[in-house]
Amino acid sequence: MRRLAPAPDDALKLSAWLPYRLFLVAAQVARPLEAFYSETFGLSQAGWRILAVVAERDGANASEIGRACALDPFAVSRGIGQLVELGFAVRRPGKTDRRFAAVSITCSGRAAFNRIATLGSAIEARLLARLSDTERATLDTALDKLEGESARIDAGGWRSLVEDAASS
Repeated sequence: MRRLAPAPDDALKLSAWLPYRLFLVAAQVARPLEAFYSETFGLSQAGWRILAVVAERDGANASEIGRACALDPFAVSRGIGQLVELGFAVRRPGKTDRRFAAVSITCSGRAAFNRIATLGSAIEARLLARLSDTERATLDTALDKLEGESARIDAGGWRSLVEDAASS
């Protein structure tokens, strides 16, 4: 029988770990939004994210969409296919390379996006209503910093993090 080792005092505590706390907030507010777009429009999570990207960047190609949505190429392809099948987007061959098809939102896709965005805006307004103007400004500044640092962490990979930890 294996004996369990007690956790050291400096062990990572998931409930207090900033990335996990951010994930929980995002997951809790994403569930009602996902239920809405899934039940109302038959959209998957990837389909919704791609719809939101092409609503903002009409004519984006799959690579651009994947980067914007943090989706792998297979999920992007499937999501674009879903949007085309639902009539929410059209795929047009790239001007110079057919592999880089441009994805454009249709009128029905724009209407669906607008309905989903209205609910998303209501969720955001409710969250922000809990904060003072000063807290909102501080949160915005902090998120800008965290987004920048998280991009650097992602670009450096786990080996860089281990090396940094070992040298400090």
